[in-house]
Amino acid sequence: MRAFDIHSPLPAAGLVLLLMNVATLFPLWPGNIGLLQAAIALPLRSYGVPAGKAIAYGFGLQAIEASVGIGVGLIFLAREGLSFAMLRRMPQAAEAEVPEDQAGVTEAREDRARARARISG
Repeated sequence: MRAFDIHSPLPAAGLVLLLMNVATLFPLWPGNIGLLQAAIALPLRSYGVPAGKAIAYGFGLQAIEASVGIGVGLIFLAREGLSFAMLRRMPQAAEAEVPEDQAGVTEAREDRARARARISG
């Protein structure tokens, strides 16, 4: 908050954090852009922060939060030996090929489950 020259007390920061997390629970549209800034600006306005500065702080806070999430996600992708381009080429679960020997095992399990449940095949 000091980077935006907002010198509100600690309860203001706690209220901003609380309302920001409540706003992210209800994603109304992608990124919640606008809703999140309003949720951040609302408590700051009650502490005397001008509306423009409060909304700008909302955009800055959302950018920082998103960059941390993206950065940590990319680090873990790299640790797994994956890249973003590789993820885009990966097949969906429905498109995955099941080897022949596993297909027979799956059918045998389904048959046993039907027999235990006394359901006709």
